[in-house]
Amino acid sequence: MSAPPEVTVEDLNGTWVMDKTLSNDPDSVFKLQGLSWITRTAISLATITLHATEYKDGDLVRIDIAQTVTGGLQGTTEHRKLDWSVNDHTDHIFGSVKGQSRFLKGAADPDGKVRPNVDIQTKIGGDGVEDTAIATFLRGETLANGEPTEGFLEEENSVFVQSWVRSVDNGWTGEQIWGFENVDGVRHYTRRVVVAKDGMTEKVRLVYNFLGRQE
Repeated sequence: MSAPPEVTVEDLNGTWVMDKTLSNDPDSVFKLQGLSWITRTAISLATITLHATEYKDGDLVRIDIAQTVTGGLQGTTEHRKLDWSVNDHTDHIFGSVKGQSRFLKGAADPDGKVRPNVDIQTKIGGDGVEDTAIATFLRGETLANGEPTEGFLEEENSVFVQSWVRSVDNGWTGEQIWGFENVDGVRHYTRRVVVAKDGMTEKVRLVYNFLGRQE
């Protein structure tokens, strides 16, 4: 279902289900993160639904997301503070991680296209140099396979979310940019995800259908 224009990353309140027909297969990402074949298979067969609550806690914006998964697999939770502070989290899927999240403003590129004004955190090769393929994907210039794309929608006061996670147990990093894109002509909430470990990277775009506001 199309996400209406009033639903943005500054107001994600609602229920979202991952559209597997439009999303990239995340199995390669999960494999790099060290998930077992049994867990990866169970996820591949399941329907994944996000129940998002976004609210202000004083001057701080928080996003709490409860994930439900069909097929008997226990879901996970996300508790995000949008101030780029480092937060510890542990769950049964990804183990112990340290994560950060923040809002990003959009900025026009040389062609006039609005992209996330993002300082890419994922660095490979140990030299601290930004990898072009990772940067263009996270900024919405390309798809996971490297093909060019229109990317994120240019909307009034375009705002995005950046997430940066470091695994304590398994040594991988994960970076995400959240926004809204037209996918097959329909406005969808998307997460562009890059996971890196030992110089290897995997990229996926996850696409979500909007089921409605939380009751």
